[in-house]
Amino acid sequence: MKRRIALALAMSMALSVAPMASFAASDNAVTKVVTIKADQTLENNAPVLKIENDGGDFGAKETIELELDNAEWLEQGKLSATVEGGAGTVAITRKSDSKVEIVADNIASGATIKVPLKVDVQDEGKSTVSISSKSGAITEGEYAFANVVDGGTMVTLEDTVTFGDSATIETLTIEESALGSIDVAELDYIKLELTDDFELDKDSIAFAGSLIADSSKIDVTQEDDNSIKLTFNAGALATNLTERGEIEISGLEVDTTKDSEEGTVYMTVRSNESSIKTIKLEVGKFTEYDVTVEADDDPVEIFSGRYQGTYGSTTDEAHELTQLNLTEEVLGSWTDGKTVTVEFPKEVKILNVVSSGDAIDDDSYDDNEFEFEITQNTVKDVALTFYVSVESGFEGDIKANIESRGLEKDYEVVLGKAVAPVKVETEVSKIKAGVRDQEIGKITITESEEESIKVGDIVIELDSDMEWDDEPTVEVVSGDLEIGDIEVDENILTITVDNESDDLSVIEITDGKVKVDRSIAEGEILAEIKGDALLENGYDKDSSDSKSKQLDEGKFSQDYYEKVQVANVITAADDDTTLVEPAKFVIGQKEYRVGDVTKTADVAPYIKDGRTMLSVRYVAESLGVEDNNIMWDGITRTVTIFKGDRIIQMEIGSNKLMVNGTAIMMDTAAEIKDGRTMLPVSFIAKALGIDIAWDGATRTVTIK
Repeated sequence: MKRRIALALAMSMALSVAPMASFAASDNAVTKVVTIKADQTLENNAPVLKIENDGGDFGAKETIELELDNAEWLEQGKLSATVEGGAGTVAITRKSDSKVEIVADNIASGATIKVPLKVDVQDEGKSTVSISSKSGAITEGEYAFANVVDGGTMVTLEDTVTFGDSATIETLTIEESALGSIDVAELDYIKLELTDDFELDKDSIAFAGSLIADSSKIDVTQEDDNSIKLTFNAGALATNLTERGEIEISGLEVDTTKDSEEGTVYMTVRSNESSIKTIKLEVGKFTEYDVTVEADDDPVEIFSGRYQGTYGSTTDEAHELTQLNLTEEVLGSWTDGKTVTVEFPKEVKILNVVSSGDAIDDDSYDDNEFEFEITQNTVKDVALTFYVSVESGFEGDIKANIESRGLEKDYEVVLGKAVAPVKVETEVSKIKAGVRDQEIGKITITESEEESIKVGDIVIELDSDMEWDDEPTVEVVSGDLEIGDIEVDENILTITVDNESDDLSVIEITDGKVKVDRSIAEGEILAEIKGDALLENGYDKDSSDSKSKQLDEGKFSQDYYEKVQVANVITAADDDTTLVEPAKFVIGQKEYRVGDVTKTADVAPYIKDGRTMLSVRYVAESLGVEDNNIMWDGITRTVTIFKGDRIIQMEIGSNKLMVNGTAIMMDTAAEIKDGRTMLPVSFIAKALGIDIAWDGATRTVTIK
């Protein structure tokens, strides 16, 4: 890397009078930085200092001084300097323990002076070489070439083993932390000792590593059943290494005895050489039974309601769960000939199973269960990849429960996560029985990701006592999903999807007018969201199709994607759908108004993550709900509100809002602020059956 002389305060003046060619123009570098023990010699394969005349600015004769810090040059006879890559000659002279002088004659442009840094390093820290130029044509600077450390070694086992009778211990490595850390002249022996009541078998021992010169000169002695001694005779170890060395010991076996107890087994390493500190290493685990059952990777997301490919042979990744691995760590842990059952939740049906590893026998699957056997006598290792269909509306972990009389215990492994391909949101309106041309609230259908809505039909089927009065407005308000025909037939609205999206899309259905029969019941009105654009694995349970065939093919008898509340029927005789005076809440203000009356709450509305959060209690009170109909259970942290024929319950921290026993799933959870339960106003409105309006200019929510 090029380095330039900084001219400090004279820089600005020099730039105005001196051309760039007057700066020093050598490219200096050290080939490597070694880690070495203190008081060691760098000679063979030492780092090399390179000084390159890359700018062609050297004079006919250049004198260069190299000064060491935390190192001393070897004697003159061992020092050298050469020129490579072009013409020129160079001579090196040792001036003192720390200095040498280099005289370079006629070094060609592009040629490089190379100086091996043959030195004795000294104390812990960095060893550096500094370049000085008498003419100024050489870039001056200081360069580190060695990290000097106290020495020491790293003693490790490559891995641990699990065994039930005997096992080969993984390779033991004793590695220098710096060149010369192990004093080979001082190393007489290394002792290896296992935990009591386990035997150490040396019959297959082998040695490797750069510090081993001749393994035949290492004596291996069995001192006790659980310990051996390695004696290093003359010539066994290598000398004059040019890089950090290591000793590798392999082929050792651990055997159990009648007194062995289940648990972790350790090996203690000792030596007479001070750099090899006594250390206790974990060899592995002794157990009579051990089977590992785990997922190969993190759970994958699977869309609920989807069905692609062919039953019994599909390998479509849209249905593929994370691989399930079942591995017998100890021979005999997995009893031969016993049936293993893998069971998923009832909302999950198996489309196909692909196995790898050991062969399995008598495998079969039915709905959400897969069964198989293994009868071979070797250690068993089975990998299973499941392809599944998930029932519409099911969200959350897809868990596999593994049971067998041949296993020591049952296992539960999460292989996937069911997610909804689209989210349906509605604004609930109040309507009257026996009246036509009444408007229902906006319905919003949002994709979870691009292509979530398929080519086909989206169907919105109202209550049988309601009919669409006319076609509502249907628009794609975000993304590039393409829709075609819009058709209304009595209580059914059909939206045709012509092309799937490349960008996540949102459909809004507004201006929906309905006619309501007089016989309709008061209370919540639900609509079924269905159609093959949203739901692919459902079928009409009342159709002539064979139910058994449909179930065998991984389909479900639920023929709708989701049920959502679109309206609330109030008493037909009540011409005034507003039960109390409108209430107005302003963001950040504790004062609110109900009609012309100003009241004060002890917590102000606020906005969180783009949602307007209001106190449930003050909203309910503004609608005429009496205080004794608003109850708090401190044990279950649940708020219960009685409003007319409605019973509303919400639990702090839960995203489930219960209205007359029916769950409304929220995309947020109830929270407490200043002692009050807070919810987004949209969900409060849905629970209490009220209308809301938002004025962005005044940041005001109006409730009526």
